[in-house]
Amino acid sequence: MRVPSIVGVRAVGVLRERSGPIIEDRALHTMTWLVPRGSAADWDPAALGVLVLMRGLPILVPPADAQGHAEAVWWLIPPTATCLTDPDALLDVLEQVR
Repeated sequence: MRVPSIVGVRAVGVLRERSGPIIEDRALHTMTWLVPRGSAADWDPAALGVLVLMRGLPILVPPADAQGHAEAVWWLIPPTATCLTDPDALLDVLEQVR
């Protein structure tokens, strides 16, 4: 799930510890959450202002150690054992902050 950084910053502030890993791309000014495959299929991306990255769409994944502000693409929140964000929690937050 890719959102503009301005929306992503607000969503991170609401989700806090409920968020899974987030990839930030400073060149594109986006943040990408990893959610279970197919879990956002019923979302309305246009209404939310998000891009649902489905099969065939590329995603740039930084190396696991790319966790510093010097990187153009880095882990704002690094991967953990669970490695996914609860899609229902993310949808709820995106509806609040858009």
